[in-house]
Amino acid sequence: MSLPGGPCLTLAVVPLAPVRLAWASHPEGMLRTVLTQAELAVSGMHRVPERRVAHLAGRVAAKSALLHQLGALGVRLVAQELGISQVMAGPEQGRPVVQVPPGTPACDVSISHSKDLAVAVATTGGRVGVDLEAVRPRGPGFHDEVFTAVEQDWLMRCQHHHGREPDELWSLGWCLKEALVKQTGHGLRDSLQQVGFSGWEEHGPVPTVIPGLTDAPGAFSARITLNAMGPGGGPVAGLLALGGGYALAVLHMPEVRSA
Repeated sequence: MSLPGGPCLTLAVVPLAPVRLAWASHPEGMLRTVLTQAELAVSGMHRVPERRVAHLAGRVAAKSALLHQLGALGVRLVAQELGISQVMAGPEQGRPVVQVPPGTPACDVSISHSKDLAVAVATTGGRVGVDLEAVRPRGPGFHDEVFTAVEQDWLMRCQHHHGREPDELWSLGWCLKEALVKQTGHGLRDSLQQVGFSGWEEHGPVPTVIPGLTDAPGAFSARITLNAMGPGGGPVAGLLALGGGYALAVLHMPEVRSA
C-alpha cells in the first residue's frame, strides 16, 4: 500500500488461531516451512503458550510482508531464505533485524500483536514502526502519563470531528506513540513522553482492506502525515485504522541519504 509522499509498504495481518492450531497439532511442523530453526528456538523463550503463539504469528506475518515487499521489486525468495533476529541490548533492544541473501535490497520490518491478531509491516527503504492494540478502557491517570497536553487536546478534537468513542481515540493515540518509538528507535525503554506529535494531516482513507480491522462495520482508516516532535521529529508518513475492536498505527521514515 502507498503512503503520503509515495513510499510503498507491505502490511501483513495473521490471525493467531491457525498458528495456535498448527502449533498444537504438530509443533514446528507447518511452521518449519516458514520460520528457520533459529527463529523457532527464539520463540521457545516464551514459556507462556499464548505468548509463544503470538510471537510465532508475528514472525509469520513478518515473513509474509517481507516476501511480498521484495516480490514487488522482482526479487523472488522463499521464507527460509530470510532470517529475522532482534537487537539484544541497548536502547533498541527487541527491535527486529532482517537478514537477506547477498545482493538482495536491505529491508526493515516492524511487528506487533494484540488479542487475536498479529501484524507486520515491511519496507525496502527507511525505517518503519507498527503498533496494534485492542481497544479497551484505560485506568486513572493514563492520559496524563502517556500524552502531553497538546496530544490530549488533538485527540479530543479528533473524537468530536470523527465521532469515534473516546476509548478508540486514546487507544489510537497509544498506537501512534508506540509506532513512533519503534520507527525512530528512541524511547523504547523510556517514557512515551519523550516522543510525541502535535497532530496529523489526513490524505483520504486507506485504499485497501486491512483484514480484521477495516473490513468491520463502521471502520475508520486514513493515510496521514504525522507532525512528530522530539528525537527524529518532523513529518512522518503513516496510516491509522480503527475497526473490529482494534486500533492500528503504521509509520514510515524514508532513508536519509548523505549528500
